[in-house]
Amino acid sequence: MTDYWKDFPDIADFLGDVEALILSILENSTFPLGEDIGKLVESGGKMLRPALVFVGGEFGLARNQKKWTRKQKDILVHIAAAMELLHTATLIHDDIIDRASHRRGIPTLHQTLGTTNAILAGDWLLSRTYRIIAQYVQPKHAVVLSDFVSAICKAEINQDLAKYSFVSSRRRYLQTIAGKTAELFSLALHIGALETGCSAANTQALRRTGYNLGMAFQIIDDILDYESSIEELKKPVGNDIREGLCTLPLIYALQENEEEIRPLLSAIHTRPDIVEDVLGLVLQTKAIERAQEDATHYTHLAHMEIGRLPPGKPRHDLELIVNSLLVRTY
Repeated sequence: MTDYWKDFPDIADFLGDVEALILSILENSTFPLGEDIGKLVESGGKMLRPALVFVGGEFGLARNQKKWTRKQKDILVHIAAAMELLHTATLIHDDIIDRASHRRGIPTLHQTLGTTNAILAGDWLLSRTYRIIAQYVQPKHAVVLSDFVSAICKAEINQDLAKYSFVSSRRRYLQTIAGKTAELFSLALHIGALETGCSAANTQALRRTGYNLGMAFQIIDDILDYESSIEELKKPVGNDIREGLCTLPLIYALQENEEEIRPLLSAIHTRPDIVEDVLGLVLQTKAIERAQEDATHYTHLAHMEIGRLPPGKPRHDLELIVNSLLVRTY
């Protein structure tokens, strides 16, 4: 875990417990690749989804005017760990699909262990996710998790089918990131609130907040692939183009300068060195600014939903988290 949460000591303490639980699960299992997965867990991820589980839980506790009991915290820590295990599994599988070389500054699992072992590692993490959910989440709430896994698989398949076609459809892009990213952000806030007795109205507001936050987060992530550095991003810049993905900056750039950019994209599969030329052309357009405006729009929608929530520390923390993700550099 990074020092991303240094200004949120309660969240940082909670995430420390979540990371310790995950590492304990990996260390105490007989799964032969546990140590390798542990390195990925410890490699500096922000653990956003577990943090959102905590924030959602805070709204439920605030409603009931309760302090955290040991049992309540233990339940939320396990649910948050399940969210992070699920996210890690999707990252491992996503890296295989995208043939990514690095994740968080270290070689991806399929690079070090081979594709077969990496797939099985991701599958094992999914099994641990469902085990935790079965033990700590009410059965009716576990259905929500199952629906999410279905949504992310659908989004991944649609994205993979479109690789290297560079179809410049903003609508299709937004549908993809909704299934890949926004749904899990939404689920994290939602399930934290549900499990602590948050009101139905506030739970729905939190779910919508998570969705809009996830949309903004992914758009910013895709922008950073064009204008960040490998030192900050901890993975190769321009990787989305290299892997045949048409994200929002490229979609907008094609709208402005398809005549020059499209021929280069046609050669990406055989000449990866062209990526730098495509990056340069994209940065000459207004694509980054337009994508940033979309991220700002979704951030505004998230704040509108937050405004429906009761005032207090949980709402204040959530407002700060939303703002920080909009201006991040990694």
